[in-house]
Amino acid sequence: MKQIQIFIVVVAVVVLSIGTQVFGAEQVTLRMWEHTPQYEDSVTAVIEKFMEENPAIKIELEVKTPDQYYNLLSTAIQSGDAPDIFWANGTKDTLLPNLVKMGGPMDLTGKIDLSAYDKMATDILYIDGKLWQTPGAAIGTRAVYYNKAIFDKYQLTVPTTFAELEQICDTLKAEGVTPISFGGKLSWAVLFTFEPILSALSPGWLDDAAAGKATLRDPRLLKAFKKFDEWAEKGYFGKFYAGVDEGAMLLNFSKGNAAMCITGSWNAETFAKNNPDLKLGAFQMPMVGGERAMVVTYSTGYCASATTKHPDEVLTFLKFQVTPEAQQILITVQGEIPGMKGLKAKNELIQAIGTADRQVESFYNILGFWPKEGKNPRKIWEEDCTKWVSGSLTAEDFIAELDAAIDYSKAK
Repeated sequence: MKQIQIFIVVVAVVVLSIGTQVFGAEQVTLRMWEHTPQYEDSVTAVIEKFMEENPAIKIELEVKTPDQYYNLLSTAIQSGDAPDIFWANGTKDTLLPNLVKMGGPMDLTGKIDLSAYDKMATDILYIDGKLWQTPGAAIGTRAVYYNKAIFDKYQLTVPTTFAELEQICDTLKAEGVTPISFGGKLSWAVLFTFEPILSALSPGWLDDAAAGKATLRDPRLLKAFKKFDEWAEKGYFGKFYAGVDEGAMLLNFSKGNAAMCITGSWNAETFAKNNPDLKLGAFQMPMVGGERAMVVTYSTGYCASATTKHPDEVLTFLKFQVTPEAQQILITVQGEIPGMKGLKAKNELIQAIGTADRQVESFYNILGFWPKEGKNPRKIWEEDCTKWVSGSLTAEDFIAELDAAIDYSKAK
């Protein structure tokens, strides 16, 4: 009997030991930072699927806010307390290049399979010929979201020309309804509202500028800036918009306090979460002649910390994150437009957002193509576009400031 008891104890110890290697003391925990609450649900879904398939690895997600993320991440890296995995925006802004200079991210060259991705999605991940971040398979664009109930109440239909859109705004304003929910406090919100206006009025300038054949001094660009100013003066954005942040802008539209909101395609799920009863529609802003141009940028994935104590486990997650399986989860939960063959849009709303006659480059991307030595036009946009929106900087002066930071000779 005593021998049987000893045998049971030994078996129990062995089983417990095996269990702790997977689920207990030997389980590796990775810290992961995401830059905005807007992606929390979709990223959490990917993490849960990954941990289901890799029970020896636990990922703890920490979600920051866009206004604080860049400073928090830079400080964490400099202090030696970097998260194992963290989001960056590729070369679409200044964050990743600065982090590379700090030695923050791990060199991923040759470690991640990029074969399923469009070249446009991967080009933005390289600096000095080295891969610093994983790609995303979602196309980020901008769209005009509209409240179907408000449109129905005033017998309005989706506009087919730019003039019809302005007529809708005039009608709504006359009825005491704020036409467009807008927040001028955050540079990204300004950008995502401005770019569709630019693509509708001057898509040719975007094409020419992206090819290095047009400057920021071109009157076609000023035309879009002036139209934005005109909309503000006419009251299309309501009152006090300069002091409204992006979260309040999105919530204001979600609650029915404005008829439309011009923002990123990724915010479709944010609206649904804010108000499940919202009757939501969307369209690409029409050009003067009726065609629709869609600003296209690819989403980005994640970086690995160069100082992580668990490089193998981090790479295991990053390799999973770039798979079609993981990207389909992101696209479905977040409601993104698929940018990889074989992936499907979540619903008809997302399909509508992704419907256009032509694709054009992002204005923000163009700003960073040919910076002068020691200058950063994108950073100038980030810091000063809110001054333009608030009226403390004219469109002409703002354009001149941006133009002075660009070396057009590099485009030749």
